[in-house]
Amino acid sequence: MSDLRQDIVEISTRLKLNSHNGLSTVFERLYEEVSRGAIARYHALLQLIVAIDLHLRGFDVRVEEELPTGFKADVYAESPCCSVIVEVETGYIPQEWILRLEDFIASRVAFKAVAYSIDSDIFILAIPSHLRLLIPDPLLKPIEERDELDISMIRAMVTRYNRNQATRIGWRAQLARIDAIGYINVEEAIVEYIRLNNRNVKLSMLWG
Repeated sequence: MSDLRQDIVEISTRLKLNSHNGLSTVFERLYEEVSRGAIARYHALLQLIVAIDLHLRGFDVRVEEELPTGFKADVYAESPCCSVIVEVETGYIPQEWILRLEDFIASRVAFKAVAYSIDSDIFILAIPSHLRLLIPDPLLKPIEERDELDISMIRAMVTRYNRNQATRIGWRAQLARIDAIGYINVEEAIVEYIRLNNRNVKLSMLWG
């Protein structure tokens, strides 16, 4: 049995949300996914904080939103200015890859950028504030400054640990990007965003 409902109540109390501020659908979807074992409680808690943050910024927010590719976005948000996808990275490492921890995380970051970034105006990777995100060098370059070697490196990383899913999205590598990193402070239930050097003008519409 999940204790996510208790998490929701505590976070809502901390942020002084009045009757969930229109986020009941988000809360129920997360609770449902945790209850059936589809996502972990910790992951759902991070999604919850991100969803609340974007909602308070004026976005219509959904979680576990299915995209045209068949992948599900952890958090999908829309407003008149732009659409945003946020993927949460908890730092989890499968046991078989524990001795390749850094490479596994960097490859998973590359996979998420390739799989999700094209389906929104802004793509953000969010992590707990106590972690450091390992971003492959080619993804730190603006798209227009990448060469064929950069694109080949991205494709190689995407397929390294997830070949079956990666085969249908490999063509997206040349357009993949990470617009910002979101650092999630669980105790304070807030998100701090750090822009990356990719010249996404939509970011200024969101954060000024």
